[in-house]
Amino acid sequence: MQTLRTLIILAHPAAALVILWLFFNQRKWRKRSLVTKGSERERQIQNHESMGNNILIYSILIVLLAFISNIFRGIIDFNSPTYYLIPGHFHGWSGILGLIMMFGLWNLGKKTSLAKKSGSSFHRQKEIHGRVSDILAMLIVIHSFLGLLYLLSIL
Repeated sequence: MQTLRTLIILAHPAAALVILWLFFNQRKWRKRSLVTKGSERERQIQNHESMGNNILIYSILIVLLAFISNIFRGIIDFNSPTYYLIPGHFHGWSGILGLIMMFGLWNLGKKTSLAKKSGSSFHRQKEIHGRVSDILAMLIVIHSFLGLLYLLSIL
């Protein structure tokens, strides 16, 4: 039973590592966008938008995986699926906040893309999108560190 419990607990952080890599790789677009021109730029913009959509979906799934993991952990530890369901630590709450911010980041990206395609001014939205990404990156680093500490305390 201890092995099953450990695997259930490690499912969320293992999957989250993939999203961390995707998110920070996605942020490299800001530097690449300065030197990319023409049809290659258009292709990379499409890839950036597509990956942004995927990262939002993956983020939702990661948070769901965390809740599902806590439900199973509650059943294994205390025979109560709701025992660990409400976060009792900043790591859990920052994950929910991060998901809300990720949705906001995605929404800003969509607005930027639509403004660009319609010929409207999109520079301000693009700047805000980048700044929200910076703030979210800092939150992700804090969330990950706290998650590591939390993981060490429950294993």
